[in-house]
Amino acid sequence: AIVEAMRPEFTEVRDAANILLAAQKADWGPIQYEGELHDRASYRYFWELLRKAHVTGVAVPEAAEVAFFSN
Repeated sequence: AIVEAMRPEFTEVRDAANILLAAQKADWGPIQYEGELHDRASYRYFWELLRKAHVTGVAVPEAAEVAFFSN
């Protein structure tokens, strides 16, 4: 029950993945996503959200899974 309560919503995970993939393409410089600006400070937040999704079993979009969690 505790793990379920900590799971992020899939829409949050999808947005985090899209933001981090765009940031990676921009060499981690500032980006714009859905009308909002993001930079390294927000990337840390979205990375934690994506990592939490990964460890709690929430589906991570395939491109992000490959880019950030494949060994």
